[in-house]
Amino acid sequence: MDTIKELYYGNIHPYEREIKKDSEIDRLAKLVLRHDTELRKTLNDSETELFGKLKDAWSELTCLNERENFIIGFRLGVQLMTEALQAD
Repeated sequence: MDTIKELYYGNIHPYEREIKKDSEIDRLAKLVLRHDTELRKTLNDSETELFGKLKDAWSELTCLNERENFIIGFRLGVQLMTEALQAD
């Protein structure tokens, strides 16, 4: 099956990826989790709630940025392919 059909049928998830063990992303994610855990130990209930709201807003912002970056990259790829097909 071609890529367009795979995408249509939901078999391609461009936002998902495997994080390799001991990669830079893996190490940073573990560091963030460790700091999060340590920080939460120092917060009272209202601070914990506020911190949760901050993390939710940051997550939403990150998702929007990832979507916009995907769109920008996709458009650039299409422009490159269009130019390549029109090349003299």
